[in-house]
Amino acid sequence: MARFRFFMLFIFVSFFSLNCSKSNNNNPPPADTPSNIQIDFPNTGVIYTNGFNLVVSGTIIDNNTVTTAKVEIKNKTTGAILYQQTTSAGNIALYRFSWSWIVAGITAPTPATVKVTSTDFYNYQVSREIDITLDN
Repeated sequence: MARFRFFMLFIFVSFFSLNCSKSNNNNPPPADTPSNIQIDFPNTGVIYTNGFNLVVSGTIIDNNTVTTAKVEIKNKTTGAILYQQTTSAGNIALYRFSWSWIVAGITAPTPATVKVTSTDFYNYQVSREIDITLDN
């Protein structure tokens, strides 16, 4: 009988211990400071021609850690995406990015936008764009 009481007491204490634990799933995300995106290259206003190895590089800093970084090079006239890539940043506060695209298929001077987007741990997104020109 003593074993049975001890067993019931053990179950009772275990049950309440597990159910009384604090859950972090209901806490709102902390206040966000937007990511700071610095694009070092390419330079705005420069003309890049077919065959050129266009490197998009720079730094993203975020207080909630960077989870993904994305680059998108888009034709400003047609809206066509010429190049895009998303990279996992690994949940770090400072992320150095570098993507490479060989300019190809451009038949006339084409205004384009290079857009870098950062997503942090709480899915906040920030983008930065620069304008370039592509040509044959």
